Amino acid sequence: LGAAAGARTAPWYEQAGVELRTGTAVESVERGGLALAGGWLAADEIVTAVGVRPAVSWLAGSGLVLDNGVAVDPGLRASLPGVYAAGDCAAFASLRFGVRLRVEHWETALHAPEVVAANIAGGAEVYDPVPYFWSEQFGRMVQYAGHHAAADRLVWRGDPAAATWSACWLSGDTRRLTAVLTVNRPRDLLQGRRLIAAGAEVDAARLADPAVAVKDVAVKDAAS
Repeated sequence: LGAAAGARTAPWYEQAGVELRTGTAVESVERGGLALAGGWLAADEIVTAVGVRPAVSWLAGSGLVLDNGVAVDPGLRASLPGVYAAGDCAAFASLRFGVRLRVEHWETALHAPEVVAANIAGGAEVYDPVPYFWSEQFGRMVQYAGHHAAADRLVWRGDPAAATWSACWLSGDTRRLTAVLTVNRPRDLLQGRRLIAAGAEVDAARLADPAVAVKDVAVKDAAS
């Protein structure tokens, strides 16, 4: 979520009796607890959740370009002729966001193979989705769509200390909506995702007003 928005979720853990120790290194797992850098943490149970890495080491030396997975173009073509990659292992060049993305989500597994199949058959399809994920945190539905960079402008929509709020990011060089994070505001998420997919520029002042529907903050082309 980034530091600014992520920090707004930290009080949820404290309210639930959970102590967060961010940036704390674990030196080893021992009987009865964890040896931390500079201390000891007693524990009856230890759960490790560290994510995954794409298993592409077996492709080293194959001639394929590897970059946090198998590097592919917007059509999911790898660097060798006739080779495609799709799913969690594919790091695709996103035309929408101007960066290479690797998205671990069931939507990727569902839709990326459709693009591969079409292009194997001679098509010119492009894979460029709006990434999405969600999580339920202490009774709060947290949803995120898009992809924001550190330089993007953060616009708060509502009070982040309240029960419901959203955070939106605008491209640093335009007013284009690049990402939206919502807490118990599913309509903001749905409408924001559509604006991101459309590459829409928005009125930041109206976007910051939670009384204005997200779908109504797009800046209409003056020529239309």
